[in-house]
Parts: sequence; C-alpha cells; structure tokens
Amino acid sequence: MKLWNLQGKLLQTLKGHKNSVRGVAFSPDGETIATASWDKTVKLWNLQGKLLQTLKGHEDIVNGVAFSPDGETIATASFDKTVKLWTNWRIEDLTKLGCEWLNDYLITHPQELEELKICQTYGRKKVASRNLVIVGEKLARESNGETKKLEAAAAKLEKAAKWNPDLDLNPNFKVWAASLGEAEKLMEEGTELAREGKIEAAIEKYQRAKELDKVAFIPTWQNINPEAKAKLEASDAVDGLDKGSKLVKRGKVKDAIDSYKQVEKIDPTQITAGYWYTLCWYGSLYKQAADVMFACEKAVALSPKDGGIIDSRGLARALTGDIEGAIEDFQVYVEWTDNEKNKAQRQEWIKALQAGENPFTD
Repeated sequence: MKLWNLQGKLLQTLKGHKNSVRGVAFSPDGETIATASWDKTVKLWNLQGKLLQTLKGHEDIVNGVAFSPDGETIATASFDKTVKLWTNWRIEDLTKLGCEWLNDYLITHPQELEELKICQTYGRKKVASRNLVIVGEKLARESNGETKKLEAAAAKLEKAAKWNPDLDLNPNFKVWAASLGEAEKLMEEGTELAREGKIEAAIEKYQRAKELDKVAFIPTWQNINPEAKAKLEASDAVDGLDKGSKLVKRGKVKDAIDSYKQVEKIDPTQITAGYWYTLCWYGSLYKQAADVMFACEKAVALSPKDGGIIDSRGLARALTGDIEGAIEDFQVYVEWTDNEKNKAQRQEWIKALQAGENPFTD
C-alpha cells in the first residue's frame, strides 16, 4: 500500500502483506492505518509506515475494515462469512480469544475440542456433539470388526450423548458401533460377490447391510437399491465412468454427461471427486462450462480442500460470467499449489479478471 499527500507526493510504502490489499481505513485520530488483505490478515500501521500489529483469525480473504467512531474497536469483514470485532485485548482475554478464533474449527473437529479442555464450554460442546457422533460412526465403519476400534467408536458416541443430551441417542453405544462395523463389512462382501457374478448372494449381503445401517445417526446405505448395485458392480461401474471420462476428453460433453448420470442413478457413491473434476475441467475446455457446472460443484463438495479441483471450478465460473467466484477459486489455487508456473499463470488471470478483461483464448 502507498501513502500520498494531496499534492501527489509519495510519503510511505507499506510492505508486509503476502497478497492483494482489499481494504484500507484510517483511525478517527488519523494516526493509525488498517489494511485488509487476501492473505487473511489485517495489519495496523503508523503514519511512518511501521507495522504495529497483525490481526489474525479469519479463515479466508479479508475484504473490509473499519474503525468505530471512538477508535477503540476495529471491525473486519471476510469471505469466511464472518465479521470480527477487535479491541485492545488484555492478556487474560487471550485464551478466550484463541478459543473464539478456533470456534468453527473446533466444532467441525470435535476430536480436537476433546483435547483442548480449556476451550470446552457447554454451548460449544453441544454444537460440536453432532460432529462427534459423525466421528464415532466413521470409526465404527472403518473398524473392520476390530474390538479396540469399536470400543473407541462407542466411546465417541457416548461422549456425544453427554455433551448434548438433547440428541436423544441410542444408549446401546457398543451395539450401535458394532452394527455399523458389520454393515460396512457386509457391503464389502457383497461387492466381492457381485464382481464374482454371484448376484443373489450379493443382494442378500446388501440388504442385511441396509437393515443394520438403520441404527446410524447419519445412515449411509438407505438409498441404495441392492439389486441395482449388485448388477452395477457385476458390470463394473468404473468402466462406465472411464467411458464418460474418455468421451469428455474428446469433446463429446453431452454423451459424457449422460454416461455419468446413468451411473449416478444407480449408485452415486461410485463417482469420486476425481471423476467429477474430469467432467468439469474438460467440459469447460470444450466451451460447455454451463452444462458441466453441476459436476464442478459436486467435485468441490466431495473434496473441498483440493486446490486443483477448486481451480477447475474457477475456470467454469469465469467462462459462465461469475467473475467474483472465479477470482476467489483461483486465489485458493494460488495459495495451494507449489507449481510456480501455474501459480504465476493464475495470478495473471486474476489480474485480468479484476480489470474486467478476458484472459482466456481458444
């Protein structure tokens, strides 16, 4: 950021942000400058260009900053969908502030909240309890019937019930965990049988798995059709997806979409983020971004931390006129990738889009 007087003389150049500066504000007394940046931070400077403090806590781009009229509070607005208020925190407030900064993370990662007892409040535990149930059920499903893993899963489920009695959970935690572990085992056995051509036996396994899966807080197998899934596995659904991938790479986007949708009707769990990404990326390259946008969104939903997948959605967004969304996705990719060539290319795209220009040629 550069500071000028009204005669156009450059007074100071403020350096320190690692990415674009989105917002600037002067304190009411005119002595402090606040800058908001794409690097997810807000920095405070004096008029001599000295960095006074860096405010960290947002999880995405900070695109707005303002001082209160009395100068005691700073408000910051971010793409992480939050507004944060900052004051001159006392040292005894730092622990509470840290827990508040981590609030969303702790709620979505309840196993971390279990470890950070200092951040455990009644309200935070209650909100995180649902995610703790999900963690417990995941452990149960991945247990492969091992006693220790099932016990660990049951312990998570029991703790979730203690954190939030309003969930009204099944108190037979060990039976609950064992049922989900057995359901996953039956699904795997059914798939093996189907691929061996033993359709009737596979259907029976799948049906039993569905029954056991009913105890789940978040059921996984209730929407499957045992007969359809067995036949799909017997014919190998991945072949159908590979066919769709090859079609879109050759520019036959409509045929590829039809192939994907046929598999999705039978068993959507077969289509991984990678398959959706392929349909999104190549569909966009063949100028049919609007038609494959649904695939872009599905890919991101299945793998929300994969910068390459988010980058493919950025291209589709740019080609369909969602410039702000495209810039946001490309920025995520820039921060994610270690490929300097690709990083520089996306940065040029961002600059062009911000300037209202189209950086893409045929």
